Amino acid sequence: MELNKNKYSKKEVADILTAYKGEYEKRISENREIISRLNDEIKSLNAYVDSLKEKENILVATLTRAEKTAMEVEENAKLQYSLEVERLKKFSKKWNAYFEELKDKYPLYPPVKKARAIKNEVDCVTEEDNPKEFINRLDSQIPETNGKTFDPKKKIKDYIAATGVNGFNIDEVLNPGELQLEDLCKELGLIDSDE
Repeated sequence: MELNKNKYSKKEVADILTAYKGEYEKRISENREIISRLNDEIKSLNAYVDSLKEKENILVATLTRAEKTAMEVEENAKLQYSLEVERLKKFSKKWNAYFEELKDKYPLYPPVKKARAIKNEVDCVTEEDNPKEFINRLDSQIPETNGKTFDPKKKIKDYIAATGVNGFNIDEVLNPGELQLEDLCKELGLIDSDE
């Protein structure tokens, strides 16, 4: 390229412009690729942020629901506990009244004496007592019933069978039929048969 007092020929200027134009177009193309790649990355990151926000909203909603449910469960448990305590208080009052009646009616009956001793021990329980030890101690004091229940009819039949031939027939006593009271008293020996 020749310099003519700072003048360039048209061809030289066109060549320089073409060279700069090619270089700028190359840089613009590279920058467009970078911008396109960065835009894709921004879209991907925005989608990721949106998914994180959605997960956060789900977690917040879940925690809120769990907290509400926990509070409802706790309130329900307190209510159930309160109702159960009231029911037990009513039962205790009813049972104590019945037990007092039994104590007054049968004060010397061994099971009543034993029950009175156990009740006195239960009444003296404090919060310092170990619940397991206390229950085990009470369990050892309560006699095993082995599933036996009191059957008065069987007791009477056993008694009659034990009285032998001189005994009386329970069926006749329970269903006297045509038997007169006077005859029954004679059979039982309450009045003399000579009279």
